[in-house]
Amino acid sequence: MDSFYTVPVKSAKNVLTAASSRIKPAYLCETAGIDSTHLKNPLGRISLRQLAALYENASRLTQDHSFGLHVGEKTDLRSFDELGYMVMNSFTLGDALDRVAQYLPIWTDGATFRSHKDGPSARLVWTYTDRSIGECRHDCEMTLLVIAKIGRNLLRDRNWKPREVHFQHPAPRDITEHRRLFGAPVRFGMPANELICDRRTLPFRLSSPDLQLCNVLQRHADSLLTLRDSQLALVDRMKTMVRQAVLDRSSDVRTVSRRLGLGPRTLQRRLRVEGTTYQQLLGRIREELAKEYLREGHRSLGEIADLLGFAQPSEFHRAFRQWTGTTPGQYRSNRTLHQVLTH
Repeated sequence: MDSFYTVPVKSAKNVLTAASSRIKPAYLCETAGIDSTHLKNPLGRISLRQLAALYENASRLTQDHSFGLHVGEKTDLRSFDELGYMVMNSFTLGDALDRVAQYLPIWTDGATFRSHKDGPSARLVWTYTDRSIGECRHDCEMTLLVIAKIGRNLLRDRNWKPREVHFQHPAPRDITEHRRLFGAPVRFGMPANELICDRRTLPFRLSSPDLQLCNVLQRHADSLLTLRDSQLALVDRMKTMVRQAVLDRSSDVRTVSRRLGLGPRTLQRRLRVEGTTYQQLLGRIREELAKEYLREGHRSLGEIADLLGFAQPSEFHRAFRQWTGTTPGQYRSNRTLHQVLTH
């Protein structure tokens, strides 16, 4: 469920600040479906899908075709809270990159870093686990540039640079900024988003590590990971319960919260921490079920509307168009056509 693939709201603030001279922050938030008042909550979170959309819209509206890179150029590791400070105070470059991979979940669960050591190369691979994310070029480019800056800014050897940088998305028209900022060959249309460096540089010492502080932060990060695991277990229960409630045609928040052993306000509060609301979760579950029923092909649109708890087929039609940008009938026809063409 993409509603639970979240990032702290301060991730959005970096984008809004970079674009603020040319576009009003409230309008930019609106284009990505973000309630701008939510950004005032220091513990608030938004979905990673919204953040990716914010980057793409900011690039388009500011006409900065290297927008993500320019945000990454100005981003300080300290803005990533415990994760950033742990990285900055690691003993070696290898330690820093390993901590990025291990502790990223305390920042976001919508993507992963995986560290691979293959022969003479070390690779840090960035993968979006939220499969609902569409275009995400600028978020991806920002992320890999920030990681590249660990070596460039924190090593005693200031001449460090990655061996290569790979992106899955197609090459933009102008890659001058990519070459300038990465200082290495940048390849597009590749199998993975990854930063590749010389394995021999992993033992290189960072310029001024505070190992005692790093150990304190790591213990705190371990506790945050444990807390995150327990929160995700509750989220999974919520998803399962809401799905069953839709199938039982008893999807009001009071019924679901009672089945979970929570009060309605507690349920809503837990969902807000995850960057969503009960109505948004219910909408996503209904969308999933609608697509399943449409793929099956043997139910009428009226039957599907009834199964999902809509009073009229027209309400289902409007909701599905809002979810997907197309009608239920068009979605079913496109699926049928795809099956014919691929068999």
